[in-house]
Amino acid sequence: MRGAALDRTLRALVARGLIAEAAVEGRAQRSKWVSSPLVVTPAGLAAIGVEPAAPEPDVLDIAWPQRPGGKLGILLAAVARPEGATLGDLTAASGWLPHTARAALTRLRQRGYDVRLADTGSRRAYHLVPAE
Repeated sequence: MRGAALDRTLRALVARGLIAEAAVEGRAQRSKWVSSPLVVTPAGLAAIGVEPAAPEPDVLDIAWPQRPGGKLGILLAAVARPEGATLGDLTAASGWLPHTARAALTRLRQRGYDVRLADTGSRRAYHLVPAE
């Protein structure tokens, strides 16, 4: 679905309370047709027969944009650890080559995550800096 059809469908879902606009701070991914990210409401989950899951406490839930899934999520979890993650850790976790892992870190930065490379003695590791 694209254009006006997508717009009408999303407006109808919002009007029925099945989806809602999410409040996002900082740089956020925006759709070509939607001005702000959308989330499924509890009523929307009930309409499709899905029980809402209890949120798990997570270090990544500190006012960052929507958490990515897949390999990008794996990289994000690795750099969020207190000791961070070396480039070797990231390539082992993702199965990517070093240049691809570094490009993925750039993509995380573009999504609003503050990922920095820090030297700790002889170890160079990427760290996720909490939002202030």
